[in-house]
Amino acid sequence: MAAVGGRMESLERKRSLFGPDYFLLTVLALVSVGIHGWLLEHTKVTARDSLGFGRYAYDFQSPESSLPDGPHPQRQKVDVVRAQQQHPGYPIAIWITAKFVRHTTDLSLPESMLLAAQIANAIAAVLLVVPMYLLGRMLFGRSVGFSAALLFQVLPIPARITSDGLSEGVYLLAIGVSLLLAVRAVRRPGVGGFLATGLAVGASYLVRPEAMLLAAATGAVAAWLGFTRRWPRDLAAGRLTALAVGVALVAGPYMLVIQGFSNKQSLNHPIDPTGSPRERMLKGNAQAAPAIRGPLFAKWMSFEDETGLTGRVLWGIRAAAEETVKSLFYGPAIFAVAGLVFLRRRLSAEPGLWLLMLVAGLNAAGLVFLGTHKGYVSERHTVLLALIGCLFAAAALEPIAERLLGRLPKVGFFWAGKMGPPALLVILVGLALPATLKPMHANREGHKYAGIWLQKHLKHDDCLVDPFEWALWYSERSMYYVPEDPPAEPPPVATYAVVDDKMRGDEHVRLPRWQQAKNIAADGRSEVVYHWPEDVPVDQAKVKVYRLIRK
Repeated sequence: MAAVGGRMESLERKRSLFGPDYFLLTVLALVSVGIHGWLLEHTKVTARDSLGFGRYAYDFQSPESSLPDGPHPQRQKVDVVRAQQQHPGYPIAIWITAKFVRHTTDLSLPESMLLAAQIANAIAAVLLVVPMYLLGRMLFGRSVGFSAALLFQVLPIPARITSDGLSEGVYLLAIGVSLLLAVRAVRRPGVGGFLATGLAVGASYLVRPEAMLLAAATGAVAAWLGFTRRWPRDLAAGRLTALAVGVALVAGPYMLVIQGFSNKQSLNHPIDPTGSPRERMLKGNAQAAPAIRGPLFAKWMSFEDETGLTGRVLWGIRAAAEETVKSLFYGPAIFAVAGLVFLRRRLSAEPGLWLLMLVAGLNAAGLVFLGTHKGYVSERHTVLLALIGCLFAAAALEPIAERLLGRLPKVGFFWAGKMGPPALLVILVGLALPATLKPMHANREGHKYAGIWLQKHLKHDDCLVDPFEWALWYSERSMYYVPEDPPAEPPPVATYAVVDDKMRGDEHVRLPRWQQAKNIAADGRSEVVYHWPEDVPVDQAKVKVYRLIRK
């Protein structure tokens, strides 16, 4: 209320969304639901990392009874958070979603938890259309916001990763909201905006630690604006303080619990710029518990690339670039580069674009470091770069269309120059959809059925050696923890081994139990007791289960 002319008048609240915005958001949501629903329905098995997240959710659900040495009545959920090697945001989302899945389906426990992991990820991916649309609209306009959000939802790698049992959907939703608030804060500065940004970044950090790169980028932009006196320096200092306070309020309790910045192993290993990434990986796998080390679906450094630090750095740059272009599905990557060229004048004057470019640069630098130090770059790590790239690709649609079609004459109400951007968008979407809608992980399907067979035939004292982990999960042997290797003396009477004869040889080196499984299969006393596909001869089967009886 405000006093005007001696009487009270009601001030109408300023609207931020209008009819066209609601219509476009509805279209985006329907497209996203359709794509993610299709992929969930056509998932053969989920990604291997989903097993670890599902195990975390089970541990969080029953902290007192999820350890191999028996019940621990005093163990609490905070002990789970402290012990696990992943940030808790996504596993907690799985834990909540699993409550609904178990009450609405009759799936087995292993299947219901993995379905919950997919649903939690996919719901977050659907909600992502809102911050991404608003971010594009804020920087470039309504049509760019719609095109960017649509393009990101239909690209194969982003769509499939956010439909899998992985943390990317939840992370992208949290970081998307954080990006939206951060861009708004540097364009319309205020203490409240920076505090909200800090809170959102802290929430993103609870899903993935690299969210702190956004806090660093936002702080750097604010500090630069204060240093160059575009903002009064005292106000810039206050806004930076608000950002730090927001981050600390959400992220601080978790850091106190784990007594550090992150409990992810990849961030806690010492940095050795002279050592071989492959040797570190093999040594770590030999000494580690049976859990898989390193993602299976990634670009890995070859022996030839490990000839020196310079060679590894060059390989890291090349791998990061290749995986990013792959995530953008090639054509949109070209459009994104064109968008940078067309927007080069705005880049020097628009703080919101500075922020996007700085976040992208920090993320790319992190990928190069990961490739140099760890010897691999996963396509999962590039999805934030793909999100930012879609914004610039969408911004390039109109100038590219004008240059290609803008000189064509008008024909009645039709003008090719105006129809060009939608036509280009339709072409990019149409090219992406066939790859996007392929069944998920069809080449790993046999491991699921091997696990279901083993669940019915394994005895309590039998040992299962599964380098791939899926059969272990579906046989209900690793839902709460990964079993230890079988003792050498005395060996178990019955030992089962899962072997995939159709995997590429270079994939096997990253599996800690692979050689052990091969030794069991090669033992003259072992026999194949199950194979998949079941309707083919054993020698043509992809997945085989061997049983070794020691008498």
